[in-house]
Amino acid sequence: AEQSRAEQSRAEQSRADNIDILKAICAFLIVCIHVPFPGMFGSYFTTLTRIAVPIFFMITGYFYVDVVKRGRENSQIKKLLKLAIEANILYLLWDCFYAVVSRNSDFFQSSFSFKNLLIFLLLNESPLSGHLWYLGAILYTLIIVLIIDKLDCRKILYYLTPLLLFGDLVLGKYSTVILGREFSYILVRNFLFVGIPYFCIGFLIRNGMGRRIEKKALSCLIVAFSVTSILERFLLVNIGMNATRDHYISTTFLAVTVFLFALKYDGHEGFLSAIGRKHSTWLYILHPIFITCLGTVSNKVGIYGVYKYIAPIIVYIATLVFLVIIEKCKNRVLKRRRR
Repeated sequence: AEQSRAEQSRAEQSRADNIDILKAICAFLIVCIHVPFPGMFGSYFTTLTRIAVPIFFMITGYFYVDVVKRGRENSQIKKLLKLAIEANILYLLWDCFYAVVSRNSDFFQSSFSFKNLLIFLLLNESPLSGHLWYLGAILYTLIIVLIIDKLDCRKILYYLTPLLLFGDLVLGKYSTVILGREFSYILVRNFLFVGIPYFCIGFLIRNGMGRRIEKKALSCLIVAFSVTSILERFLLVNIGMNATRDHYISTTFLAVTVFLFALKYDGHEGFLSAIGRKHSTWLYILHPIFITCLGTVSNKVGIYGVYKYIAPIIVYIATLVFLVIIEKCKNRVLKRRRR
């Protein structure tokens, strides 16, 4: 029995390491969305990077079983609320600084209009930085799941999942094809059409969905769905109906197969897993600041023509180095206090 528990513990740790590696990779893919590689390669590679945010929601759903077992649902919500407040305050300070530097006197009026605040509350779109929608969306998702669980009707969310994913496509990437018009991406890039369905998929995977698919089969599926994602973009661009929304039909299937493959990958504790475990969240939060700073500096020193080809890599490394330095400084301060 002890041997069985030890083997199970090792297997669980291996899966956790795999997920941390996946988080580090997805953080880089998100950087590639916000500062893409140039040219045709960049356009099509960005199509594939769209799996990153759905995977982050799936990871939260996957580990929610452990949160419930430990009775930490409220603690998780409080932690995310604190993180969302901290991130928004950070970007408030950053935007104020940038407004002063660029002499933008309309910053407060344009950012804090009633319409923007309403969109922030209903659709998670932060008026301070667009990428912060994710924090609001995961916070809302966890609150909704907690309420639904108290009412003992989680199955409702499972039944809604395919409908919400379909709604994302109808109002999003395929809106011009199906409805003949394009809608604002904020209507679907939120807790409802992204957060809840992908959280539920992660939870269902934890409970066995798709876990019997062999690693070789998953490798083939990853290639297949990568190709179909690229084909979708190619076709929609060529018929002039490639709406601005992020997700293609294949995005969901590619995200799920990549996530399942990560669970079966023979990973172990290492550099990438440490990045994913310690820094992926703040990599996500901070990288737009480094995009702005590095882009401005490279322009002023006349190297932007070269910089743009490696911008995602430089931004990722620079943000990571900054976080590692901050972590080491914090550790030194804590050691001194303990003395």
